[in-house]
Amino acid sequence: MKYIVLSLICLFGFQSLQSQQLSQMYDEAVKKMEAADYTGAIDGFTKILNQSQYYYDAYLSRGICYEKLKKMNLAIADYDKAIAKNPKFHEAYYQRALFHTNVAKNDQAAIADLSKAIEIKPTYFPAYLQRGDLYFKNENYPQAQADYTKAVELRPNSWETIYKCVFAFLSDDKSDEALAGLSSCIGLKPDFTEAYFQRGKVYEERAEYPRAIEDYSKVIEMGLQTDEVYALRANLYYQLKQYRSAMDDYTLLISQYKKRLPEFYSRRGVCYTSLGDSVNAQKDFTRAISMDKDNYIIYVYRAENFVKRQRLSSALSDYNKAIQLSPKSWDIYYSRAKVYMERKDYQQALDDFSMAIKYNKEKFAEGYFLRGACKDALKDVEGACADLKKAASLHHQEAIQRVSRYCR
Repeated sequence: MKYIVLSLICLFGFQSLQSQQLSQMYDEAVKKMEAADYTGAIDGFTKILNQSQYYYDAYLSRGICYEKLKKMNLAIADYDKAIAKNPKFHEAYYQRALFHTNVAKNDQAAIADLSKAIEIKPTYFPAYLQRGDLYFKNENYPQAQADYTKAVELRPNSWETIYKCVFAFLSDDKSDEALAGLSSCIGLKPDFTEAYFQRGKVYEERAEYPRAIEDYSKVIEMGLQTDEVYALRANLYYQLKQYRSAMDDYTLLISQYKKRLPEFYSRRGVCYTSLGDSVNAQKDFTRAISMDKDNYIIYVYRAENFVKRQRLSSALSDYNKAIQLSPKSWDIYYSRAKVYMERKDYQQALDDFSMAIKYNKEKFAEGYFLRGACKDALKDVEGACADLKKAASLHHQEAIQRVSRYCR
């Protein structure tokens, strides 16, 4: 009995010594792998496996080295062997999933391996993150959101993960959740310029223009002074009729960033017009037309500016061109009709008001009222009365006041 016990002690001692040696060999091989000496590392891992076929970490690490050396068949064989030797080896499933994604281009196989890794270790953060990426890539946004959300639960201070989750929400039209995520990113990383930029874009899509402008301005203040962010802010200032600020941004885009686009000139022209600078407005509209001769709205803008400057013939010429380009735009006929009225060309004005009424799908009370005024000027009392009554029936206040006196 004494000899049996002594033999067992020697056996266990030998196994312990062997395990310690293999561990040292493994550490040395890993150092070579970290130093990008993949061939040397492979030799080290192979020596370990020659002594112990169940050192499954060596299969995984050797597989990674083979993959680095583009020996893909050997790499996948080692990943498979690592899992075969230890079916609970969650890191091997994860690495094989990366292989399926990056090398084999088989996302479904990768998702299956990542799901197995998560099943084995439900708190395995990298697997949730990677599987979320694959779900997002394959446009399975609800699953992507679920995985990113779980990853955030595991690492609540990971702003990078929250940012990934934001785009999954945006792709699923969940702007409330996306805004909450972007605000969390900014809270965790106050210098995260891109998060301000994206939040500004979300606010813009929700038509929350003042908030969007605030975020775009923050982006500019933080140093991301690109033509894109200035253009976005300029357009929002323009939408809000904050013409001075819009004009400054458009001027910067045109002068400093050399973005000489017709829409920038035309919108700056509108800004100049609104600020009373009709001369510079005229120059900008003319530049815009020279770049985009088929855009009817620019002719309309220039025509309106000509009207302010009492250059009615030039205004009519531009309205004519605009109607030629957009023959069913009721508002152009209406604007041209008012110019004809000012010139006392009542028949032309009457014809244009009729066209405006024809193409305006709403109940156009003002059109009837002004057409009635033209008929009155042309001594068509019956026609004028009919239009006045029509305008009154559409709740035109001045027509209501006049109809009883005029239509006797």
